[in-house]
Amino acid sequence: MFRAKTALAALGLLAAASASAVAQDRGGVSLRNSPGAVLNRVESLQPGCPLSQTNIAVGVNRAMARGATAQQNLVANGGTCRPLVSTQVAAGVNLALGQGSAADQSIDAHSPRGLLGTTNYARGVNIAAGRGSAATQRIFGTTGR
Repeated sequence: MFRAKTALAALGLLAAASASAVAQDRGGVSLRNSPGAVLNRVESLQPGCPLSQTNIAVGVNRAMARGATAQQNLVANGGTCRPLVSTQVAAGVNLALGQGSAADQSIDAHSPRGLLGTTNYARGVNIAAGRGSAATQRIFGTTGR
C-alpha cells in the first residue's frame, strides 16, 4: 500500500511539473508565407508512412527497501518513416526512498522529425529521500532529421 501511494505521489509530482511546462514546437512551414511549400511537403510524404506519429516512453523505477538497488534502461525508437507531424514524449519517475538505497534510470527516446511539425516533450522526477540514498536519472528525447 505504501509503495502504491509513493508511486502515485511521484506521478502527481511529475504531472504538476509537466503542467507548467509548454511543449516545444520546432520546424514546420508558415501557411501565410508559402502555401505552395506546405503542399510540396505533403506530397513528399513517403508511400506507406502515416500522416502523424506519436512515440511515448514512460518509466517508473523505485528502490524502496533498506539497501535496495533498482536500475532501469528504456529505449524507444519511433522508426525511420517521416510523417507529416511527429510527437514524442519521454517521461520518468525515479525513486530511491529506502535508507542506503540506490536507483538509476535511463530513458532514451528517438523519433523522426515531422515534415510539417514536431513536438518533443521530455520530463522527469528524480528523488533520493532515504538517508544515504542516491538517485541518478538521464532522460533523452531526440528528434532525427
